[in-house]
Amino acid sequence: MISSGCQVISPIFVDYNGVRMDVAKWINHHPFLSMQQKRSLVELSKAQQKLSQIKNKQEEQRTQIIEENIIAMHCARPYLSAEKIKQLQNQIFDHDQKQHILDLYDQERQKTKIDLNTVQCESSIKNLVDKTANTGK
Repeated sequence: MISSGCQVISPIFVDYNGVRMDVAKWINHHPFLSMQQKRSLVELSKAQQKLSQIKNKQEEQRTQIIEENIIAMHCARPYLSAEKIKQLQNQIFDHDQKQHILDLYDQERQKTKIDLNTVQCESSIKNLVDKTANTGK
């Protein structure tokens, strides 16, 4: 048997661009997650990370961040358990501020109306991420 110094690496189907390094490592550290589950965690992470800075944003940007989170959560739920989403949030948010951030999100979410029946997950999240990136992080 010939052994090389190379390590078997999963094909790159998950784009971690925009995900904090510690969160990306946490996602990648779960070998039993499917690629779809990892993609869902990544997209949800990108959206959730923005919630930490929502207080400092103007109203239009706040609305975009809330919409992005609503759609990301909607698209993640078929692939991720509530427990896995909670674990991700524990990675993203500082323990002391997590509940405050999620409470603020829930308040803003109640004011935002999106017809989730018309959402096409793959394109909707990418479009919202591009839109919020272009209006300033």
